[in-house]
Amino acid sequence: MIDLNDRVAIVTGAGRGIGKETATLLAEQGADVVVTDVIPEIEDVGEAVEERGANALVHELDVTDYERAQDVVEDTLEEFGRIDILVNNAGIFPTATLEEMSPEDWQQVIDINLTGVFNCTKAVLPAMEDQGYGRIVNISSASGGHVGWSGDLSHYAASKGGVVGFTRSAAIDLGPKGITMNAIVPGMVDTGAAEEVSEEEEIEAAVAMTPVGRQGDPEELASSIVYLASEPAAFITGASLVVDGGLTLV
Repeated sequence: MIDLNDRVAIVTGAGRGIGKETATLLAEQGADVVVTDVIPEIEDVGEAVEERGANALVHELDVTDYERAQDVVEDTLEEFGRIDILVNNAGIFPTATLEEMSPEDWQQVIDINLTGVFNCTKAVLPAMEDQGYGRIVNISSASGGHVGWSGDLSHYAASKGGVVGFTRSAAIDLGPKGITMNAIVPGMVDTGAAEEVSEEEEIEAAVAMTPVGRQGDPEELASSIVYLASEPAAFITGASLVVDGGLTLV
């Protein structure tokens, strides 16, 4: 069992899917959790955290709002006195061919999926630097570096590839300060996001490309995230942990 007692975590995009499972698993391992999102379901996740014996703070947070991210950090420090873990999970998964894509479509994806990672990371850094300790886990995607199952994800792929580049470079800056930064690279995960924007045939094709023959479960991603947020992962930084059922092998 990973021991996260006395640790405080912030999870963005915690209202459902990978973020929800990560928040609750962090709580099960002993961490107090600040759950953030822009959807109403975030209240239910806060309750789930407390049902697991941890303290929860619930905050509405649009990660594109730099000042709001600062406010969430200030409230966290006022309530708990420290911030040990940040999971940058918030993201969107729209589809559009390059011909269909507008500049506004492009910018929205970059703002949420990539700039949001920067905003939240910047917000927690002063507290982590003062502590001389921090664990930051960013959620990328196999689409960020692998020609995948759909050609209408160029904005999404660019944003998620950017997350990996940011992670690798920032880890060099942060390592001497006692802060690690790593990325999780999921393949197809059964969060419902793909079903909202893709045809069933496209999803089946992606599953067929995955050697284990299925989509991942959000709980499987959460386990990897919590490991990278823990003390046993202290010597891992700048890494991209691929959790994709073998999708990027083929």
